[in-house]
Amino acid sequence: MIKKFLISMALAATASFADFYFEYFEPNAAPAASGTALECAGDSVDLAIRKRELVKQFNTCVNERTEYSISIMMFKVKEGEYGADKQAECFKAYADSLNALATCSESLLPGRPFFSLEERLAYRYYFGIYDGLIQYFKNYKQIQEDWNGKQSVDPYDLGDEKAAVTAVPFEKIEAGIAEWEGSREDKDILTLYYKYLRSTYDWPYKCSIKPAFMCDTSWLGEEKTAFLNKYPESEYREFVETQMPGFAEPTAEEKANREAGDKLVDKRQSDRALEEVKAARDVWVALSGIAMFGIPVTSTTGFDDNYDASTMMSLAFKASWRSVVLQYQYHLAFGDNNKGGSVAEKGYSIMGGVMLGPKKTFTVDLLFGLTYLDTYAKEEGISANIDYESYAFAVQGTYYFPISDSWDVTAHVQARMNYIENFCRANYWDEEDGRCTDPGRGGEPQDHSWEDLQWTFSAGIGIRFWKPRY
Repeated sequence: MIKKFLISMALAATASFADFYFEYFEPNAAPAASGTALECAGDSVDLAIRKRELVKQFNTCVNERTEYSISIMMFKVKEGEYGADKQAECFKAYADSLNALATCSESLLPGRPFFSLEERLAYRYYFGIYDGLIQYFKNYKQIQEDWNGKQSVDPYDLGDEKAAVTAVPFEKIEAGIAEWEGSREDKDILTLYYKYLRSTYDWPYKCSIKPAFMCDTSWLGEEKTAFLNKYPESEYREFVETQMPGFAEPTAEEKANREAGDKLVDKRQSDRALEEVKAARDVWVALSGIAMFGIPVTSTTGFDDNYDASTMMSLAFKASWRSVVLQYQYHLAFGDNNKGGSVAEKGYSIMGGVMLGPKKTFTVDLLFGLTYLDTYAKEEGISANIDYESYAFAVQGTYYFPISDSWDVTAHVQARMNYIENFCRANYWDEEDGRCTDPGRGGEPQDHSWEDLQWTFSAGIGIRFWKPRY
């Protein structure tokens, strides 16, 4: 009982608004005040997009309520429905959205009706406003004269009309008309025009009325003739003869206009989606893959005499979020071990830092982290592993060449400094004095190892995905 009350209240609220807004003598009637806040801006294309979204909301409301029937051995034992309360809430929200959008439409496009005439008629069928339909049949000339030359907000899309006339099965419309307190003639004209209106926008329904190998639409003429024979003095004769002429294919001009209108809407929707993506890019992570070739530079303190320099080449992966940067670099070089064989020297750096500058075109990254150098000694007796956890500092400049709105080709230059630990070459180490006599150290007594710096200057190219908004 409560569910029926809720759904009836919601439908009454929606229908009352619809009855106001579908007032056939006033295609540009001033809309009622809206109870739903709506940002009212844009042009006819923006309104068309919102109107199409409103149609989706209408379809959602229609599908909220479901009827079921349980039969055992062809005997119906139970029937009912569920979702009526959800549908009631949905239709109330739909009515508010409809009211707000129609109000916005009137302020942005004064003089242009929000609904097409056919759309209004279709909604009258859905909401059971049969008295209004009868008045249209009787006064169609005056009504059409009022509508002459007026384009609705979305004149090229037929989805609104189709949604309204196909929202419920024909049997339910027929049952609703049968329960209406009108004459038999009024009920027959309502049924006949609904079949014509629905067939105009629902090709399968039109062709299913009189099944044939090809779509046979002769049924319309037959049913019109049957109606006029049944009511030879009918006041609807002229309406039947002139307002249901048949089903003509759209002209080339109509098709072109619809395609042009759809393209405008599609482009605007695409632009909107793009703007939303751009707005989100300041939150999402931008990823870059970088291939760099470097030139290692070492001091004259013995490191370059003892070890093959690494990090001649590197592959980097960079992730940036707003102004925060995290970068991983894998280093690779080819050199000679102390036995004369060619070996691969490898290492990696993990660094984090800040990104400065306009993120869309050029940035300077200040990075600090850890590096590991896997090098090979030039002679026996020298440790092959140098400081597993050396510190690294890098300054990196990047220029972005836009290829598309989503990705760039990037050019990089990098100066990276590693704090490393040097070891005295074996032939320079004096065990008795406990000192290193490496000429690179000036022959002065030194510890067995000491900290030093290694620089690598690199340049490379890469690709950046999910580039930031600005």
